[in-house]
Amino acid sequence: MVNRKYNLEKYIHGKNHHKRRTNRNKVPERAFRQGPPGNNSGYKIVDLHNLALHNAKNRIKEELRDARADGLPGIKFVHGFNGGTAIREWTRCGSLQQFMESANISGSVWYAEEGSTCVSISHN
Repeated sequence: MVNRKYNLEKYIHGKNHHKRRTNRNKVPERAFRQGPPGNNSGYKIVDLHNLALHNAKNRIKEELRDARADGLPGIKFVHGFNGGTAIREWTRCGSLQQFMESANISGSVWYAEEGSTCVSISHN
């Protein structure tokens, strides 16, 4: 048992009151910001505000497959940035790029605004 009588300040707020870092091996977001923002005119706009992460993932994958089949130049996913940022992190930190490579969709992921992520699709 520890005597807290003489060192009370150490035990008031708990021993470890420092904020722990999570996802230390995460790819930084700036890795996908390539120079000045591209032109997103003609892009299909998909709103993901009311979706949970697993539903948003399925919707994004579905929209990308449809856009490639329809010959669209790209898609702009609007996910927001004030509430939860799970959708933004999934799209910008490599997972979306991995899906595109596995589905043989060639393109690039970029963003010009905090609340949306754009995917440019290059058709071969």
